[in-house]
Amino acid sequence: MAAKKYKVLIIGGGTGGISVAARLKKYFSATANEGASEIGIIEPSDVHYYQPLWTLVGAGVATAEASARPMSSLIPSGVDWIRTKVVSVDPNSKSVLLTDQSVVHFDYLIVASGLVLNWEKIEGLPGHLGSEGICTIYDIQQVNRTQQMIENFKGGTAIFVMPPVPIKCAGAPQKIMYLAEQIFHRNEVREKTKVIFATAGKAMFGIPVFAEALQKIVNERGIEPLFLHKIVGVNASKREAIFEVTKADGSLVKETLSYDLLHVVPPMSAHAWIASSGLAFSEGDQKGWMAVDKKTLQHLQFPYIFGVGDVTGVPNSKTGAAIRKQAPIVVNNLLQVMAGRKPDQDYDGYSSCPLTTEFGKVMLAEFGYDGKLMPTFPLDPAIPRRSYWHLKKDLLPLLYWQGMMKGRA
Repeated sequence: MAAKKYKVLIIGGGTGGISVAARLKKYFSATANEGASEIGIIEPSDVHYYQPLWTLVGAGVATAEASARPMSSLIPSGVDWIRTKVVSVDPNSKSVLLTDQSVVHFDYLIVASGLVLNWEKIEGLPGHLGSEGICTIYDIQQVNRTQQMIENFKGGTAIFVMPPVPIKCAGAPQKIMYLAEQIFHRNEVREKTKVIFATAGKAMFGIPVFAEALQKIVNERGIEPLFLHKIVGVNASKREAIFEVTKADGSLVKETLSYDLLHVVPPMSAHAWIASSGLAFSEGDQKGWMAVDKKTLQHLQFPYIFGVGDVTGVPNSKTGAAIRKQAPIVVNNLLQVMAGRKPDQDYDGYSSCPLTTEFGKVMLAEFGYDGKLMPTFPLDPAIPRRSYWHLKKDLLPLLYWQGMMKGRA
């Protein structure tokens, strides 16, 4: 059986892959072209999730079901859906090896494979999510359990963990904390609860103006931030979290904290095959992530390959809002290359993080490369507002499903 070949092959049916596929479909027909279909998309999952909703699910504001759509309803008509996983990419022969040992060829490749949640890098954690006080909103199988554990919390020490960046939606680990703290108040257990934000970072957020505003909020609400605390392990039976702490002199020490509730977020990385296929940066801050030009999103070595979304090794924040800006640029630049021209559109690093600070209030952090503030609205972005709550809760999901997923926004 002859190997399939596509004019454009997309790896990943997440936000980036579907957004790009929908836009490309506007430019290609689904008929064969020189013996090859126009577009193929490799994606093993049957369900696509709008993950920004999971914070609200964990706080009891939304349902997990509302975040889900069948993958079959999102892949554009006429685009071939290859329902398996990638083993490796050979960028020189323009081919992709799949888990069933079949090979797919391409003229152009768009990598939108997202990232990997490395739960196993927290020693002692695997097998304990959802038990022994350990919860997370970063796993669809755990979000409902997280809501139950927060709602049923009777007091004690509640630790919310932030791993080293880059991770997807770097604001989420503290967003769920703010909502949980309010739930503790509502359930009259806050006075006997110690809330800790244990972060591997040096501040509450990577952008100073928002870090200062969030620091003020945790001070006012009696939340204790522990900076330069990187979670490395848990002892679930003893309900202990183990951290690697960076001291003022740069030395590392281990510190064990007892907890009654532990919201855990794992370190994250690109899939291993990105590096083993020769597509990743081999050194520097972006080591392991896909080596693309931070403006054009074109691969630095292979001009017929582009990256979009969380897999890319660019110094931005990994969010859906970033992909919304990246997708049209990737499609435009790919079409330029296909026409024998150079990419002519640049991505400015834009990302957005709607920081939910309480029920009904959101701080809208929008920024680009080098921490440049890029607010959409002429308002102080560091002030939580009710209008932004409705933007996050009601409008952005609509924009996602009806706009981004259909190549319209």
